[in-house]
Amino acid sequence: MIKKSVPHFFTSLNLLSGCFSIYFAYIFQFEIAFIFLLAGVFFDVWDGLFARLLKVESKMGIHLDSMADMVTCGVAPGIILAQLFVMAGNKPLEIKIGWPIESVVEFIPWVFIGFLIPLGAAFRLARFNIDGSIKKHFVGLPTPAMAMFFGALPLLLKHPDFSFLKPVLISNPGLMFLTFIFFLLMNAKFHLFSFKSMNTGVLDSILRMFLVLAVPVLIYFFGLGGISLGVLLYLFLNLINNSLFKIGF
Repeated sequence: MIKKSVPHFFTSLNLLSGCFSIYFAYIFQFEIAFIFLLAGVFFDVWDGLFARLLKVESKMGIHLDSMADMVTCGVAPGIILAQLFVMAGNKPLEIKIGWPIESVVEFIPWVFIGFLIPLGAAFRLARFNIDGSIKKHFVGLPTPAMAMFFGALPLLLKHPDFSFLKPVLISNPGLMFLTFIFFLLMNAKFHLFSFKSMNTGVLDSILRMFLVLAVPVLIYFFGLGGISLGVLLYLFLNLINNSLFKIGF
């Protein structure tokens, strides 16, 4: 019984980390929100690892893991993105409601675009759950990579070397562009190399090693915001990988 509970314990920590990330994103403390998001991704790795090591994989664990991922890697980055729309200077609208209660509702319509990210993550996770086959590659951008990109983005834009991008990206067109691109990336049917299987060819191994070496360098120079650059580098390396694969390398 205790052995079966070990993966669930880490999955629960993942979900709680996502909840804390959402809370701190709501109060615009993006650094703390991102730390909790990273903690959730860390716990997500360990719940699956322990499930396999202890041989206690179960359907409940699979579904619980997806629900936790939906909070940490779906809702949390969606809230961060919604708050970035607020930071873009959008003013709230006031709508008077007479029924069923007398009230005045204030809201910023632009923030709802940010919620396309949780929607895209939900479709991505659902497809992953119903596909029972074991693949050596990811099909579409994994939700943790998307979540880390948006979680680290406010931190990257605070860095002096990237502050010039803030007026461009923290704007309605810039945020809309990022939202739709990452929505499509999560649900596109193209292969990205994974760290779950190392036996996928020499080129994959070289690109994986390059990414592992490059990300700490990016973090050293740009702080935790460098993780956003790491996700972009991951996508770029896979673009190279897919292009070389098509021409027979």
